[in-house]
Amino acid sequence: MALAVQRSFDDLGTPLSEVTFVVLDVETTGGSPATSSLTEVAAARYRGGEMLGTFQTLVKPDERIPPFITALTGISDAMVTDAPTIGAMLPTFLEFVGGAVIVGHNVRFDLSFLNHALVSTGRDRLQNATVDTLALARRLVRDMVPNCKLGTLAAVLNLTHQPSHRALTDVLATGDLLHALLERAGSFGILGLEELLDLPRLVGHPQAAKLRLTTRLPHRPGVYWFTDAVGNVLYVGKATDLHARVRSYFTGDRRPKIGRLLRQLDAIHYRVCPGPLAAVVIEGRLIRAWAPPFNRMGKVRRKDPGTSVRPATDARLEPAGDDRTHQPHQQPARRAVTRPGRRRTWTTDELAADPAELLVPMAKELVRLAQLHRYEDAARVRDEADRLRHLIGRQRRVASLRDAGRVVLYVDGEGAVELDSGLLTESGTMFGSGRGEHGSADPALTMTKDGHDHERVIVAQWLHANPERIRVLEVESPDGMSMPANRIPRMTELCGPMKACTGSTQPPPASLLDPK
Repeated sequence: MALAVQRSFDDLGTPLSEVTFVVLDVETTGGSPATSSLTEVAAARYRGGEMLGTFQTLVKPDERIPPFITALTGISDAMVTDAPTIGAMLPTFLEFVGGAVIVGHNVRFDLSFLNHALVSTGRDRLQNATVDTLALARRLVRDMVPNCKLGTLAAVLNLTHQPSHRALTDVLATGDLLHALLERAGSFGILGLEELLDLPRLVGHPQAAKLRLTTRLPHRPGVYWFTDAVGNVLYVGKATDLHARVRSYFTGDRRPKIGRLLRQLDAIHYRVCPGPLAAVVIEGRLIRAWAPPFNRMGKVRRKDPGTSVRPATDARLEPAGDDRTHQPHQQPARRAVTRPGRRRTWTTDELAADPAELLVPMAKELVRLAQLHRYEDAARVRDEADRLRHLIGRQRRVASLRDAGRVVLYVDGEGAVELDSGLLTESGTMFGSGRGEHGSADPALTMTKDGHDHERVIVAQWLHANPERIRVLEVESPDGMSMPANRIPRMTELCGPMKACTGSTQPPPASLLDPK
């Protein structure tokens, strides 16, 4: 399989080497901005590991400095007598910070005082992105230190600057800590700002060490697949942003299935696609070719010896790989009602017939069951009727695409896309070289005949779900693109007349007629 190679600059998001960080620290008269004041503010500006400048000022508080604070920080009332007030200090401080990413050790404390000061002087709160070195340290080095206090970290990590409860020295120590943590974060594939902001969640994942496997994934649409240590494909997926989607497995998804998948994961492969339609089609082809065990709907149907199954052209029109086995289809279309709770399989011939032939018997059964107060059974019939309506609609869309012949669409964000009887054509660079790894046939190109209807379903579903993104440029057979005019009746329309047929004097409850 031809894989994408080097990423462009844009693929990286915002590289950390290009991010401007402002590390800040404050000293105060107490622990709450509601009852205490600032006594000192300091900051240092960094980019690419280089310090670009510093800011430091004492601040005249609104109250006397408690003795224990003077003993801790060394800042006395005499020292701040001629210091600027908070209102006088803020303009210069805000200019120094600018739009940089704000960094602090337990940065919420520092920002609580600064934002209180801003609001109290009629200014807006700081909206900058923030990085908390305390949170990063808890994820990255907690196993190396007895605690994550700034002084402990500075001593254990042998940082150049050691904190002293004065704002600027604490800023310089925090700056050293930031860069030590960024270096360690690199081992997890953290290269951009967006990843750094997510790092506390990412590194908390049990399989966080495998984050390095996601480093080269681009921020582009495409398909990806996970393999185990011997190269078996475990899972195939699609994404509008490959990098973000794959990394999301290491954040909020705690399903047991995902945990098992990541434990077996050894390598991540991907293919960039021009847009989401190509991605969903190639995903379907790869799932059908490889039948990955973690794709719930990716199992290949096989004929059992001596078992009669319906041909692919008559297969139930559902996405590939439903785990249920096909059943023989000798039932005539009018035998639409099955025992309550049992789902039946519909052939394309049945779905192409007059919908009323299938739905009217179900409406009669629904009314009969409701008359007997068997509401749970009636609700199952209603749900099966709704599923049937959905299948009929999908069958019509698939038939429309198949009959249209060659169709050229403009897809927003993807450009011109060509379909041939509902199948995505293998043109341009959409499908790469056509050869896989070691010269083998590319499964994104190789499609057996019984996969055609499967792909038409995928294309039809995507087009139906994204009409606002599509513009038709060319159609070989315009009549083929037009949907059949006759509507598919709803149960509300059918059950009214059924009252007379069943002798019922009361219609079924409205909640039974249409699912929510």
